[in-house]
Amino acid sequence: MSSQQTALTEAGEAGQLHRGALSLTGAVMQGVTHIAPTAGVILILQAEVQTIGLATPFAFVIGIVLMLLVGISLAQLARHLPSAGGMYTYISRTLDARVGWFSGWVNLLYDPFGTAIDLAALGYVFNAALQANYANVSFPWWATFLIAGAFVTLVIYRGIEITGKTQLILGGLEILILLAVSVHALISPGAGGITWAPFDPANATKGSDLFVAVILAVFTFSGFESTAPLAEETSNPRKNVPRAMLISLVIVGVFVIFCLWALMIGWGTKHLSSMITFSGNPVFSVAHRLWGPAWVLLLLAIVNSLVSVSVATSTSSTRVIYAMGRNGALPRWFAHIDKRYGTPRNAIIAQTILTAGLGLGLGFAIGPFNEFLMIGVAITVGLGLLYILSCLGVMKFFLTEKRRAFNPLLHVVVPLIAAVSVGFVIYNNIIPVPAYPINIALPLAGGWLVLGILATFYLVRTGKTGWMDKATRVLDDPEEPEEAQKAVES
Repeated sequence: MSSQQTALTEAGEAGQLHRGALSLTGAVMQGVTHIAPTAGVILILQAEVQTIGLATPFAFVIGIVLMLLVGISLAQLARHLPSAGGMYTYISRTLDARVGWFSGWVNLLYDPFGTAIDLAALGYVFNAALQANYANVSFPWWATFLIAGAFVTLVIYRGIEITGKTQLILGGLEILILLAVSVHALISPGAGGITWAPFDPANATKGSDLFVAVILAVFTFSGFESTAPLAEETSNPRKNVPRAMLISLVIVGVFVIFCLWALMIGWGTKHLSSMITFSGNPVFSVAHRLWGPAWVLLLLAIVNSLVSVSVATSTSSTRVIYAMGRNGALPRWFAHIDKRYGTPRNAIIAQTILTAGLGLGLGFAIGPFNEFLMIGVAITVGLGLLYILSCLGVMKFFLTEKRRAFNPLLHVVVPLIAAVSVGFVIYNNIIPVPAYPINIALPLAGGWLVLGILATFYLVRTGKTGWMDKATRVLDDPEEPEEAQKAVES
């Protein structure tokens, strides 16, 4: 048996994830692929140009600055609180275990649902691209969903090393392809040539709302925090997890802003208004002009992007579910570790069932892309709330438990600005109320939050609070021997 297999077996028998198996590069790619930069650029460019016009890249500059404030705040907690629970553990330790349980409940609306909608979007985009570019060629969205879903489950079940390598290949490929198209667009620009005008806010469409454009930009960069739940599997997590958060944000920020600018140049800034009314995808159109039949490589890139983000969301969600099961906040059944691969087997089973049920059910009910948009709005509300609670946790943590390390700029000013900014983003994401069926997201998110509050009160009132002390534990905190044994036997 190889040393790697031995380590995996020992991890499984100890009821633990595979400690130190993921490198800094692997952690960075988890953050990058969870953000899904290629899919973001291809799917959002037209909507952003419609919102603010020529100044689209400028809105994304503001967006990445705001998200970096959130990233810097979360990195402060990642440095001191490494745990598979991620933000669930951060909030439990810094604010209160009951608030932490509620945040764990909110997190179940985020990553676990994210895989379903990303696979639904993949099926829709792939079929729509085939139908738009090849006569009489189509492939059912649900078939793509099932094939990709099976691949995702296989990858995340086979171990964090396989997951890390897969993310490096898929994420690297999607970035290289879109980057190549973007560079070619600068070499062969459309009408208007190469110009820095898109970075001047004065060139925004008259009467447009810069703030709305920034809202669209901000959550294009969400997902970097998915490195946090991999702390127990990352080498030197107190250094590498916060580094991975910020490195992934910077890489994606530069990449997205550059590609948006270059693709607008490739379309032609003098005819940008035609992009708004274009019936197809403008990024595919630019690729067609530049590469001819080889445009299909860009289709491969977005498929890669949506598959890799599905792997990333499933990886992080199963770790949080595992962590909540381990400390008793969820049934201990979820804490079972596969002895061969060192992965949270039962959490993966639950994630797969949820993905298939939600993704296919809603997809057939309201359409796969409407599902993506509707659940996406609900997820935005939930994720934004987690960001705000984590930022508040930073301030309390360094004013109390880590008072000696307190820094007014890093631990008050930055998280406060970040929390307020995210609050405005949430508000403007739901006000005015979106049209049907996207507006279903509001009662969905609201109902989920209410259920979480009621469940928290129930657990406290009935005395079922044995998990509360455990919810605050982080990597290398002492654990009762029988707890680890129960995780193996459950």
